Amino acid sequence: MTSRAHGKRGAGSGFLRALALASRVAAWLVVALVLLDCLAQGQARVELLAANGLVQRLMPAPLAGSFVVASPFGGAFRGDFALMAVGLLVLDWLLCRVSDALR
Repeated sequence: MTSRAHGKRGAGSGFLRALALASRVAAWLVVALVLLDCLAQGQARVELLAANGLVQRLMPAPLAGSFVVASPFGGAFRGDFALMAVGLLVLDWLLCRVSDALR
C-alpha cells in the first residue's frame, strides 16, 4: 500500500474516531439528562425544559415523547431519551470498530 493511501485511511480513521467520541459524549449527556429528569421537581423541572426541548428536536419524530413514565422521585423517566442514549452508544461502538478496521 502506498503511503498516500495509508494517509487517507489514517485520516478517515481519525475522523471516525472523532465522530465516535462526539457520539459518546452526546450519549452520556443524554444519560445525565434522563437522570436529572427523573429527580427534578418544581422549579428544577422548569430549568430542564430548554435541554429537554433540544434533545427532543434532535430525535426522530415517531420516538419523541414515547415511553415517558412518572418516576417515584417526582420527575419523569424519559424512555425516549434513554433509547436515544443507547443508540448513540451503539453508534460510538460501530464507529470505533470501523475506525479500527481502517488502521
